[in-house]
Amino acid sequence: MPEKNSKNRIRLVIVFLIIIVVTSLFYFRKPSEKTNDEVKLIEDLVASSVNAEQESGNIFHFNNIMFSLPSPYQISLILHESGISYNKELLNPSRKASDYVTNFSRAINFGVYGVDLGYINIYQQTQDAASYFAVLKILSLDLGIYKVLNQNIVNRVEANINTRDSLMVIVSETYRNIDKYLKNNKREETGALILAGGWIESIYVLTQEMKNNPHPDLMQRIAEQKRPLENLIKLLIPYSEDSESYKYLVENLIQLAYTFDEIVEEYEYIPSKDFPKKKLTIVNSTSKLIITPKLTSVITEKIEKLHTFITQ
Repeated sequence: MPEKNSKNRIRLVIVFLIIIVVTSLFYFRKPSEKTNDEVKLIEDLVASSVNAEQESGNIFHFNNIMFSLPSPYQISLILHESGISYNKELLNPSRKASDYVTNFSRAINFGVYGVDLGYINIYQQTQDAASYFAVLKILSLDLGIYKVLNQNIVNRVEANINTRDSLMVIVSETYRNIDKYLKNNKREETGALILAGGWIESIYVLTQEMKNNPHPDLMQRIAEQKRPLENLIKLLIPYSEDSESYKYLVENLIQLAYTFDEIVEEYEYIPSKDFPKKKLTIVNSTSKLIITPKLTSVITEKIEKLHTFITQ
């Protein structure tokens, strides 16, 4: 795999989880130990990372193909902003972490637990966050990337708590260390697995909430995963013969993609407006994804199957 592809891919996968983990350190404090400025800074740091992802479109290259993948953190934000209550039962139990003994299971569940921790933080469930952060520390140790999430990072964050630019530098350095480790040890597939685990967990939580909260907006969010799923498959296919677990994962994602193909996309053409002096063209045409409750149910079942497989 070309080095430039590896760098872009691992950055997409890891940076956001690092931000979640680093900022989580401060949510673990008792309320009396946190200042309003600290809480605001942490929230702004996470928000700025989301905005940066949205502005860049998460675009990267893979096998000469340019595409993007969404931040799993956005799913948790959507649920929270929809007024849906916190539901710990949806999360992968932290006690199961010790069951993951292969690189495949550890890497893919690092992605799972990273999304869970993001979900927990959005709902500000401090007690649960502590146990999930501990799990991520253990898995990062097992995966060989613990050194970039150790006490030194905590100390540096605490020393720069009032300087957002410095915090972003620390996150950036942490990413580069993980990226360097994975490339030097020829383990680029680890990043792909982390991303897969994060995507599956995000959609699992979303589809499970749909069962009790059948809201049209949530159905649209599910439908919007059609293209990201195709992108994820493209990312994983090169490793599909590495193991039976990898093969099973890719095959079932492909089967899921066939179901997503049944989603109808309606396109409405509206003439564009040109502004020659400004060298600007505004595209007014719109498209809408049509997904039925029945199709949503089938997608939910297939995601449940995948989720059971990766977290068993």
